[in-house]
Amino acid sequence: MPTRVEYSAGPQGPRAARLRSSQGGVLPGLACLAAATLAMLHQESIRSSEAWAMAWVFDRMLGGSAYSVRDVIFHNIGGGQPFGLMVTGLCSSAVLIAPILALSGVLFLMGRIAVPRLARAAALALLIVIVSNGLRFFMIAGAQQAWGEQGFSLMHHFLGSFVVITGFVAAIIVLVRAGKTDRGRRAA
Repeated sequence: MPTRVEYSAGPQGPRAARLRSSQGGVLPGLACLAAATLAMLHQESIRSSEAWAMAWVFDRMLGGSAYSVRDVIFHNIGGGQPFGLMVTGLCSSAVLIAPILALSGVLFLMGRIAVPRLARAAALALLIVIVSNGLRFFMIAGAQQAWGEQGFSLMHHFLGSFVVITGFVAAIIVLVRAGKTDRGRRAA
């Protein structure tokens, strides 16, 4: 009676990592890497959009009126001392978005995390960095209206930076956690 032996091409055992080509992470991975590159190349447009969005928020939530011109937010107009905030290249969400998109792209291309799960994590990570940077702008403008240049310095250099760094770290954690399940196993 002949015995039949089947050989597996991949690793065996409970801890073996199996790459699944059917997960389809190549297209989203390349799209994320391209979007990261575009975010850095079109930073000026992102800064102008951020300035417009924050002027809209300031106009509704802070004293005086607010508007933007390109990447500059003018706020507290008609409410006392008017102020201007420039959204610079290093203060823009573009420098936060690009690495999140790049990391997401690499994770998609690795193919070890289910695409829908990673897509949700990437969207949440992007939302976290955008909201944390918007909160930083709001904190800076509010402190600037309340305490002038001292308020600007305090929020811009210390507390606002802390908020953005915390948001960035939280976004990275969200992406890394996408590869884990509730019981500590790797996600399918």
